[in-house]
Amino acid sequence: MHSYWAGVRNEISKLIARKKLVLFPALLLLLPIAASILLSQLQTGIGIAAISSGDFPQLMLGIYTNFLLPLLLFMAASDMFAGELQDRTLKITLTRPISRFQVFASKITVLALFAMVILAASLIVSLLAGLVLQARSGLSGSLLQAVISYVVAWFPMTALAIAAALLAQFFRSASGALAICVVLYAALKGLGIFYPQFAAYSPTFYTDWHQLWINSGVSIGKLANASTYLLACCILCFTAAFAMFDKRQL
Repeated sequence: MHSYWAGVRNEISKLIARKKLVLFPALLLLLPIAASILLSQLQTGIGIAAISSGDFPQLMLGIYTNFLLPLLLFMAASDMFAGELQDRTLKITLTRPISRFQVFASKITVLALFAMVILAASLIVSLLAGLVLQARSGLSGSLLQAVISYVVAWFPMTALAIAAALLAQFFRSASGALAICVVLYAALKGLGIFYPQFAAYSPTFYTDWHQLWINSGVSIGKLANASTYLLACCILCFTAAFAMFDKRQL
């Protein structure tokens, strides 16, 4: 376990050293602030409270989980696997007294932590930015619902991160892996629109599943089925990705 946690710390330090994976999330956290100011000005101009402070975090979460956060996770997964293979830094990592499984597990752990940190920071910024709307359109919504939504959103984002790690095993360059992740994600999203009967079989369908948890009309059985499916996706993608990572020639 000591080697594993050392690997996690090493992966965190490498992720922080990648300036784009620090700069882009920081810029994205400015989005709720800009959006709240624009909405506040718009609502003041038309005299109608279209978005309240309670609804604002949910609005931002939908934008993050459908577009921005998957892109960041694809970038991180591509850099941590295909990018390190391209830069030949992965070979240096494997010369240390740590097994390939521990290296792989530490990378997946950091991807999951990366998603968690972004979601937590987005929740805080969205709640604070929503105060601008609260002051002008009245108190509405629930803090508890916002917290629940952001917490449960972490699960499908982690599933997407592991799936991206699997796709990255097929490439030796970060740009190629990132391009395929984005194209495949967009294709699966489009498939869900035109063929909704197949949407539930794709992990991309569950980027909005936090809405199920705050909808009182959704049964516990449906939530359990969705959770089981996402867990199965995580296990299968993790196993397949590690099998390829373990046999990969550096």
